[in-house]
Amino acid sequence: MVRRVLFALVFLLLAGLVAGAWWWWQKPPTPKGEAYACLENIPLWSGVGQVRQPIGHLSWGEQVTLLDRYEEYVEIRTPKGVVGWVRERRLMTPNTWQKTGLLAARVRQMSAQSSGQTAVLSNLRLDPGVGSPRIGELMPRTPVEILARGVAAARAGATGAGAPRKQDWLLVRARPDQGIQMAGWVLAEFINIHLPGTLPAYTSSEGLEPIACFPLRSVNDPAFGREPYYLVAGSNGPEGSACDFTMLRVYTWSVPHQRYETAFVQNNLCGKLPIDVSVPSNPQRDVTFQFQNLAPLGSQTLAYRMHSTMVRALPAQTGTTATADLAR
Repeated sequence: MVRRVLFALVFLLLAGLVAGAWWWWQKPPTPKGEAYACLENIPLWSGVGQVRQPIGHLSWGEQVTLLDRYEEYVEIRTPKGVVGWVRERRLMTPNTWQKTGLLAARVRQMSAQSSGQTAVLSNLRLDPGVGSPRIGELMPRTPVEILARGVAAARAGATGAGAPRKQDWLLVRARPDQGIQMAGWVLAEFINIHLPGTLPAYTSSEGLEPIACFPLRSVNDPAFGREPYYLVAGSNGPEGSACDFTMLRVYTWSVPHQRYETAFVQNNLCGKLPIDVSVPSNPQRDVTFQFQNLAPLGSQTLAYRMHSTMVRALPAQTGTTATADLAR
C-alpha cells in the first residue's frame, strides 16, 4: 500500500514537472522592448544555428518587439506576429528612430546644394562620424542630393601620428528603389558629386573639388539649344577644414566659341553652406546669390549680383544679412 502511494506521488511529481516544463516552453516570451529596422530587406531567420531557414524580411523603419537575445542576434516579433531572429546591429533603438524622424523633417526644409550618387555601398549615419548610429544604407549608384557638410574624427586606428585625422561628411537626401525618402550623413569620399557637361574638365584643371553647383540663367545656342550658366563652389585643400568651400566660379556659355568660359573667379574664401541662390523668372532682373563666410574678424555675409554674364561682389555685411542689398 505504501509502495503504491509513493509510486503515485512520484508519478504526480513527474507529471507536474513535465507540465511545468511544457507550460514554460509554450508560454509567450515576455517583451523586452521595441526596435526599428535600420536597413531594407533584413532577413528574418528561424533560429541562430547553422541549420536555419529564412522566414521573412523586415522593411526599413518597421517596428518590431524584442523577445530574447543570443550573442549578436535578437529574437523579434513583427507586427504580423511572425517570430524570428535578426542581427541586433541591423536594428535601431526607439530613441534613434525618433531622432531619425526629426532629421528627416529638418532636411525637408533644406535646399539641395548639388546632386550626385553613391560610389559604393554607403551607411547613413544620424550625425557625422563612424561612431554615430547607423540609420540606413544606400546601394551603389543611388542618386542623392547634397544638403550640408560636416567634419568628424576618423575611426581609431585610421589616424597617423600627431593630431587625429578628420574626415568630411555630407548630409544627403535620397529616395532608394523602395521609394522611401531617407536622409543622413555619409562619408564624403563615398559620394560622387555630379557636374553637368564639360564642367568637370574645368574644375579638375584648377584642382577644385566641387561641393555645390547651381544652374543660373541660360542662353540660346542655335547649334545646341538652351545652355545654362553655372555657379560652382568647391575646395582644393585637405579634408577636415573648417571651410565648406574656398573657391567660387561662375561658368557662362559662349555661343561664338561654343564652349564654357570662366566668367567669375574668387579664391581664398572660407564659405559655409548653404549658398542661397535667387534666379528671378523675369529675365530683366539680375541673378543673386549669398552665403556666410568665416573671416578673421568673424562671420560675414558675402553677396553677389549677376547681370547678363557679369558678376559683381556686393559690400560684405558683418554680422547681418545682405538681403536688403540683393533686393535693390
